Amino acid sequence: FRFRIWQVLRLILTHPLATNYGGLLQAYALQQILIRDGHDVITINCNNRVLYTSFIRQFLGWLSRLKKRYINKKNISPCFSPQPTIEQNIILSRNTDLFINNINTTYCFYDYKELLKIDKEYNFEAYVVGSDQVWLPSFFPWSFLNFVTRDNVKRIAYAASFGHATWQYDDEQTKKASQLAKKFDAISVREDSGVTLCKDYLKVKALHVLDPTMLLNPKDYLSVINVKKVSKMIFAYVLDKSVLKQKIVKTIADKLQLNVYTCMPEEEFINGVTKDISKCIFPAVDDWINGINNAEFVVTDSFHGTVFAILFNKPFVVTGNEHRGMARFESLLRMFGLEDRLTTSLEKALELVNTPIDYVKVNQIIEEKRRESLQFLSILKK
Repeated sequence: FRFRIWQVLRLILTHPLATNYGGLLQAYALQQILIRDGHDVITINCNNRVLYTSFIRQFLGWLSRLKKRYINKKNISPCFSPQPTIEQNIILSRNTDLFINNINTTYCFYDYKELLKIDKEYNFEAYVVGSDQVWLPSFFPWSFLNFVTRDNVKRIAYAASFGHATWQYDDEQTKKASQLAKKFDAISVREDSGVTLCKDYLKVKALHVLDPTMLLNPKDYLSVINVKKVSKMIFAYVLDKSVLKQKIVKTIADKLQLNVYTCMPEEEFINGVTKDISKCIFPAVDDWINGINNAEFVVTDSFHGTVFAILFNKPFVVTGNEHRGMARFESLLRMFGLEDRLTTSLEKALELVNTPIDYVKVNQIIEEKRRESLQFLSILKK
């Protein structure tokens, strides 16, 4: 990136490119769509979380989160998730990093302040913020382009997500976010609730669009991986394991008489406790897409697990997780008339195994929403 002599016209500002399959695939999809539309595009590659690797600092941050959740009544996760160091992260993501070769990125950096230097050095003509939960308070104010001071820069938000249906910013953040949002040329959001949040708190208009992964079709993803055919199985992509979720997976597997494939590390990484980090390495993105492609049935509590089940026309059950934000699941499923696929009941999950999905209707909606979403992105050419 440092040695490019040609001018990059568009910069995509999104989540860190790490071990999150959905995060990687949405970054890839948005860049591909813009490239197909004739733009020169580069995506930031920032992983600021590895800066905060002091166990004590992380523990104090967790205590602060507990206070916000149980005293201030904020809808945030109470889970303690210690982050890896830079060196540990390189090991954990060595398989998923291979997919980043499909994305044109900046050099990897670990502090969003580096964006000030990047903006000054390259004078981008336009910024595209999104997709995924880039408008969580933890990414403020960088995700509202506070570092861009030039007036002749086009600012677009594509499928930006707040992560929740309720407003999470404090008064000071709200005031600043509203000021920055008004500088955007156009704003679109991933959830229908985001339209209301933009109107009520940011005082701007927003359009509800598709997650960028749905702008591509299954063949586009299969064309960039090593496709493997395996025996029939259930793809269980569950991020937050619980007794109930594990029981749902096992019961459905027994009912369908299929093996279960998870595409997850052997063990969960716990900083300071994990003894064999090699067991915590994430499988490759190829393995994840193959899991979706080969699945006879999908059980997931992941937003992008749900997206790809729909995109690949798979029967599925969603066991949503309140702490990760239910609004995005509800909005996505409502868009396609599939609200009944979201459940926390074992009995309901079993019913859904025998309840077919009308994918003729779903695919028609995808095509219609795809046209609307691509029309929104055409503003970059104006």
